[in-house]
Amino acid sequence: MNKFFTLIFIFLLAAEVSGQSRFVTQKGGHSYTMDVPDYMLKTFDLNDAATLEYQNKAKEAYVIVIEDSKEELASLGIKYVSSKEFLEDFLKTYQEDAADRVVGAITESTSGGNAISQASFTWKSDDVETYMIVSAVSTKTHFYKVLGWTIAGNKSLLENDLRSMAKSLRD
Repeated sequence: MNKFFTLIFIFLLAAEVSGQSRFVTQKGGHSYTMDVPDYMLKTFDLNDAATLEYQNKAKEAYVIVIEDSKEELASLGIKYVSSKEFLEDFLKTYQEDAADRVVGAITESTSGGNAISQASFTWKSDDVETYMIVSAVSTKTHFYKVLGWTIAGNKSLLENDLRSMAKSLRD
């Protein structure tokens, strides 16, 4: 019996160390869903324009989603031909004045029929280095900006979760 509990403990410890998070599907905005790690809690004070916001202050893990209707953008005379173009336009000015601002190369993929572009992004503010994955998800009717961030020291622990959330978005 003692061996059984030892094996259970080792299994649970290995799962925790491997960094594999459990994700829970959450609803947001006009009618989309996104998988969010179960260690994050819903919040409402990260960004006034966000239609979905989750955080874990102890892990310094945060995510927001800002949605843009393609129809509304077109009524303003704005048309993006791809998620990459949408992301490039956003990244031009985001945190423009921050110290040590570095934007990584944009990667492109698809998930669930959605085009996804992602870039890593780091900057320093008040001597704190922040690491963010900025994603643009293009669906038939919307562009979504998914911003997931943490302190730079937690990059290796949370990067996969930050990238996975955007890839799970469905509307």
